[in-house]
Amino acid sequence: MSKRSVSFFEFEQVTQELSGQQVWRSRAGSGTGSIFTMEFRPTLKTDKPQSEFSLMVYCAWRIVEAGRIICTWHEDADNNIAPALKTLEGTPVTKAILTEWGDLTIDFLNGRSLHVWNDAPFKDGDSWFVGYSGLGYYSVSTRNAFFYELEDY
Repeated sequence: MSKRSVSFFEFEQVTQELSGQQVWRSRAGSGTGSIFTMEFRPTLKTDKPQSEFSLMVYCAWRIVEAGRIICTWHEDADNNIAPALKTLEGTPVTKAILTEWGDLTIDFLNGRSLHVWNDAPFKDGDSWFVGYSGLGYYSVSTRNAFFYELEDY
């Protein structure tokens, strides 16, 4: 993989493509801890099921609705996290907001929001990333930097 630094503006343009999209699959549960994935857009025609736009989260996050917390990264993956993510499947995204420090908020038509926080400065590496068009990944570094990695085939 070749990795390059990208601007906040480039990454923000990618996250804004979430508006109007629906989660068609989420993955969490046994053995994943608080890590989860969400698939948006159509499935790519490849040997493995993957979408044109996927979100993978390794950092702090929560799902909220009407002033209350529905679920957080601290909860049980099987009993709480997986079911909470399922409530977002099939629901259109109304808005996605990326901050310059790498936090992401995704608002859904059902009134729920997913808040994802960059783990800076508490760990080193990536906090979350977006698989994009099956070609590569945009990632948020805990050093408040944005990257794009192109997959080499």
